[in-house]
Amino acid sequence: MATGDINPSTGQAFYAGSYKDLQNILRVLNIGTGKLAVVTQELANKYMQMVEDDIDSQLTEVVHTPLICYNHVMPDGTTKQQYPGSVVRMARYWAAGLLLANEFQSLDTNASESAEKYISDAKDELFKMIRFNHRLKGQEYKSNISRTMPPGLQPPDLPTNNGY
Repeated sequence: MATGDINPSTGQAFYAGSYKDLQNILRVLNIGTGKLAVVTQELANKYMQMVEDDIDSQLTEVVHTPLICYNHVMPDGTTKQQYPGSVVRMARYWAAGLLLANEFQSLDTNASESAEKYISDAKDELFKMIRFNHRLKGQEYKSNISRTMPPGLQPPDLPTNNGY
């Protein structure tokens, strides 16, 4: 992992992965190579850190944050450390949507709508995680109801949908 792909506030890799992963999502929308050249690693890291902080602040009632990588055994027998796939996808698309919406305001309507759709889909996914409709593999859940019952056995404390 390159040093540019490390979140300076946590010392771990970004949930969204690397700058190249974010660039690949933006490339799909055909915003133009000139505009894509404006997206530097520092700019991408700024948005990835912003999204990661927001994800951690929302998930802090449910799991211990920052999220931890878990070991995944690959078919060839090697072990790979990774975040849960849904968190990676959510962080990538949320960061890409924010970057498009904030940095490129003169895009055509299709790209602007795609950016808004990326953000809303990511927030919907986050809300599913908060409501326990979607479990995060390899994460340590918090117990807010009882000190004697393991968090995996107790019913969740259901929050209200506050805009997400």
